[in-house]
Amino acid sequence: MIESDRIMKVSLHYGQGQISLEIPQENVVEIIRPRHLGLSHTSDAEIVRRAISDGGGDLCENAAGRTVGVLLPDGTRDLSQSVILPQLLPLMKNAKKVLFFICTGTHSGDTPENQKIIEQIQAEARKVDLQAYEIIVHDCRGASFVSAGSTARGTEILYHARLQEPAVFAVLSDVKHHYFAGYSNPVKNFVPGLCAFNTVEQNHSWTMDAASCAGVHPWHPEPERRENPLAQDQLEAMTMIAGDRPVWALVTRSTGGQIEWAAFGPAQQVTGQAFLKADRFNCFSAERVSKMIISPGGLPNDVDLYIAQRALELTGGVVCDGGEILFLSACPKGVGNPRTAEEFYSKLIRPLDAIEASDRKQYKLFSHKPWRFAALIRRLRQLWLYSEIDDSEIEKIHMSPCADPQTVINGWLAENPQEKILIVDSANKVLLRQTI
Repeated sequence: MIESDRIMKVSLHYGQGQISLEIPQENVVEIIRPRHLGLSHTSDAEIVRRAISDGGGDLCENAAGRTVGVLLPDGTRDLSQSVILPQLLPLMKNAKKVLFFICTGTHSGDTPENQKIIEQIQAEARKVDLQAYEIIVHDCRGASFVSAGSTARGTEILYHARLQEPAVFAVLSDVKHHYFAGYSNPVKNFVPGLCAFNTVEQNHSWTMDAASCAGVHPWHPEPERRENPLAQDQLEAMTMIAGDRPVWALVTRSTGGQIEWAAFGPAQQVTGQAFLKADRFNCFSAERVSKMIISPGGLPNDVDLYIAQRALELTGGVVCDGGEILFLSACPKGVGNPRTAEEFYSKLIRPLDAIEASDRKQYKLFSHKPWRFAALIRRLRQLWLYSEIDDSEIEKIHMSPCADPQTVINGWLAENPQEKILIVDSANKVLLRQTI
């Protein structure tokens, strides 16, 4: 039982709801959440309208009489399609045809979330009387592919054959830090979004290179933040696919489903702006701690452990060796999608030494996940997981099942009443760096 005159009630995202915890104020180092831009008085629709008004004229002119490719992230990503599509589609009324690509990468295309996106596209297309359009849900194994050759790093670029048809592209992306691609960004809609499985696998082998990390991307405005092997490979591949066809992008920065900033224009230009926004509002410094509570931010960011791991990668590095993390991740869909099972779950249940012995030459898609998990777990005394996953499954993957988060916290404070606990909510949108 916690005894303190100043109990802090902390509410953190979990699945579709919240978890409430009680921690003495003196034991809380900090509660870190994505910073807000102070634009809550402005509606999402108005922010997007202003962005398109500022940069949409050129796209409207280029779309006239031509085929336009609109690249949308799939239902696993944070993007307010219902807000963006009504503002974007009027720019394409005079297009010869609009091809909507749902960029699934290696994810399943047949999901309720993707079906919702399809219905949103159809509804908005009717409203603006879009005469000719088609919706294409990518399949990394079943689609027809075309080769663009190989990148300088040896990745063979096999891309969706229908990408040959557009004369101009409009790419939608919610930008946040990504633990190995630098940032979620428009380039990823091309690669891995619309490429063959083997292409994605070859590109993602660069996750095993320490230089492939969050906050570094070849489009970053700061020259010292551009050397990321995996992201450089993706950008080269996108350039090979798009050729000299113009690529516009509508980029957003959002928190908790609310758009706080948006820009529309040439992809590299507006993406660089988005990176700076993400750095300013989502990047934090923290001193080393021995105890930490992390929430990915609720659905869809904790839909399964495969997806939720991103939050640990972006923030867990400040926990000292021998420390503990309490991970609040609902995981209603379990450890991961069946597609990832062989290289993720099946490898994660192996002895930690065997997992860590993997290297880039042995890489199979998804195997970077258990490799990174193993490195974190071996560093810690305990990685507690509070989720809907069965306790027996949690134990198989070298983690400690948690029946009650408050009990874990109480145990920490019973062991050391002066314990300092760092808390991060919506950690999938936060980059945490150790204070030097």
